[in-house]
Amino acid sequence: MMQFMQRVGKTLGRIWQQLIRLWKQWFRRSPPQSFPKKPENRVRFQTLTGPRHQPTKPLSAAEYEFLFSELLDGVHRGWSQAQVTQFLEKIGPDSTVNLKDAEIESSDAYVLWLRQFGTRLLNSPVPNQELARRMVQLGALNCGKLSTVAGEIGQKLLDREANTPSPATPASEFTLEHYLQLGQIHLDRRQYPSALTTFEQAATHSPNHPEVLYGLGLVCHRMGLYQEAVGHLTEALAQKPEFVAALTQRGLAYKAVDDLAAATADFESAVGMKPNTPEESCARGKALMQLKQPEEAIAAYEEALTIHRESHRGWYDWGNVFYDLQRYEEAIAAYDKALDLQPDYAAAWFNRGAALGNLHRYGEAIAAFEKLLEIQSHDYHGWLCLGQTLERLHRIPEAIAAYERALQLRPDDPTAWRYRNAAMLDMKKS
Repeated sequence: MMQFMQRVGKTLGRIWQQLIRLWKQWFRRSPPQSFPKKPENRVRFQTLTGPRHQPTKPLSAAEYEFLFSELLDGVHRGWSQAQVTQFLEKIGPDSTVNLKDAEIESSDAYVLWLRQFGTRLLNSPVPNQELARRMVQLGALNCGKLSTVAGEIGQKLLDREANTPSPATPASEFTLEHYLQLGQIHLDRRQYPSALTTFEQAATHSPNHPEVLYGLGLVCHRMGLYQEAVGHLTEALAQKPEFVAALTQRGLAYKAVDDLAAATADFESAVGMKPNTPEESCARGKALMQLKQPEEAIAAYEEALTIHRESHRGWYDWGNVFYDLQRYEEAIAAYDKALDLQPDYAAAWFNRGAALGNLHRYGEAIAAFEKLLEIQSHDYHGWLCLGQTLERLHRIPEAIAAYERALQLRPDDPTAWRYRNAAMLDMKKS
């Protein structure tokens, strides 16, 4: 378990390193708003004069679902009773949920949400065996009312599946294509726990399908689980050796764990393959960027998007090429194309906000982050970056509120605490 917690700490460190590269142009001028290379101490508001001010805005149902997914993932990885209890305590007993007829004690809000969530699961015809097993695992830990209710719901789901004969021909909504499309939708919305669950469900149907294994590798990479990503992507390549996107993505995972020789080998292999589809051209363009061949990468994306102009992911990736080259106007234009095709593309809204910030167009950047948070209210990085942008316009109380939202989602995050505390000091000085 200690190894797992150490890996989580290292993973968070790598995520911050990626954010440093993404935001280095924007935040390098202002020390309170710069991302640290490696946080050394966990800053608490108690270090300031006066009582700690707790976030008061209630969590939404979507945020509770996100936190519950994180909890179940921890249980699946072997969390102890004490760790689960600590996780629940950190969410905060004063957080209530925006639900109908929720005239209850705040400490019961999570349980109320879970009962309503369970009702939706039991009324849905979609099989949820993996989710049910994890809920039963949580119930077995006996961590109070929440775990008891989770265990009961999980057992009901398992009993229902056991008593429901499998259809000879799966319904259309249960096809492999359905799960692959749904997994990509979750990825586009930065809903990574949901994406992981969906691709795992796809794997129960077709465990050796290269697109399923690629999806698992992609979501593990997004969640910072780089070794797991390498494993899934290697399996995908065993099934489909000339899978350009899997080669490029595995190269990125190797790069994240500092295996630069393996990363370069994968990028070079991807570049050496002849793309047969627009998606493969985009993947090849991404590999070219990693090999520091930007003009060739731009040409690859132009070729792909000339053929397949309706690819919102292609436009998004092309925007990222321009972003990395600090050609922010062109990046924004590409993100806008992606958003015209897929208005709820959360990742595009996030990067659009970052590009606008680098151009000092802070009002437009705020609008982009707010749009992201309409789509994905439990996006921790969205709240954090919204707060930083608000500070640029000296809207300190609103920035503090945004940091507090981030802290409701990650109560122990040292960076959000530091930004919030610095903003509180700035407000006291003014």
